[in-house]
Amino acid sequence: MAAEEFATFWGRALAGRSKLGAIFYGLICSGIAACPSPAADLKASSTKDGRITITISGEITPGDTSAFTAIVKQANDAGKFVANIRLNSEGGNLLEGVKLADAIRFGKMSTNVGRNATCASACFLMFAAGATKFATYGAQIGIHGASDESGRETLSSNAATVSMAKIAKELGVPSAIIGRMVVTPPSDMVWLSPQELQSMGVTMMGKPAQTALDSSLSPGMESGQQARQTPQQSRPSEPLDLVPRTSTTKLSWESFVDKVVTLSAQQNGGNARSGRTCQPEIKICINAVLFKMDGVDAMIKVTRDINDKILRKEFCTFNPSGDIRLCLDWDTQRTHRDMQDSRGNWTKVADD
Repeated sequence: MAAEEFATFWGRALAGRSKLGAIFYGLICSGIAACPSPAADLKASSTKDGRITITISGEITPGDTSAFTAIVKQANDAGKFVANIRLNSEGGNLLEGVKLADAIRFGKMSTNVGRNATCASACFLMFAAGATKFATYGAQIGIHGASDESGRETLSSNAATVSMAKIAKELGVPSAIIGRMVVTPPSDMVWLSPQELQSMGVTMMGKPAQTALDSSLSPGMESGQQARQTPQQSRPSEPLDLVPRTSTTKLSWESFVDKVVTLSAQQNGGNARSGRTCQPEIKICINAVLFKMDGVDAMIKVTRDINDKILRKEFCTFNPSGDIRLCLDWDTQRTHRDMQDSRGNWTKVADD
């Protein structure tokens, strides 16, 4: 980019007025713990054709954007082009990650996560911002929700998670991945499979490692085991597979309900969209909260008997027509598909 363009862009970005950065100006961390103090390690290297690769490793902290800016400016002043960004970071300060993502997208740079490297949390937005994206089989690329400066979930951090989802959508991240980001607490991590990475336009490099892990086991895995999710294939006009899964501990129902109620309230003028219906003939009542996950209609519902005992806790997503839904039983982790008839009644159906 020209020096004048560079100065103008970064003048806006550092003032918090860039398209992505404005959403998070003055905001929070996206990490498992509080925002760290050490800065990321930024190194520049040159290829034979004179193109520059910048390697960003370590925790993302305030000031890293300025360091990145200086490297790019130095390369531009020397008549060289920064073509590629190599990433190896577990995340850190969310605002700084958004600023760096903005710069990567503006500069039309490619992003790359190598074998045995990690790019998670705030780093994921930087990776998604690449004009072209590359990942080596064996790389770990992870997502989760935002936390506050103390590593906790708060109303502000939940709002930041929603904004982070909007940024991810703007960067072309598929709805299924965004949905998992929204429902995964900052203390957990969802590691994306090669298939999921390919769904967001990532070119996989090297040879795939052979794994026998069934992704359906990932919600209850013990700490230390590696979880890699394999997305279920869905046919056109079917509900998206947005089943929340994490790599260490299963997200509690109570935490998930809190997230959904907060999200629904934000989407409906401050009041969550909820409903209740009873079926006296079979002596049950159903309470539900409706919301959208990146434009996809979704619902959580609790079925109780006449004595108010909980029979089922479910999470459902709907197809675009609203007449087919895919539901997850929270306790058994089993899924089922329902269809709505002309009278508005829902019936469980078997897949082909």
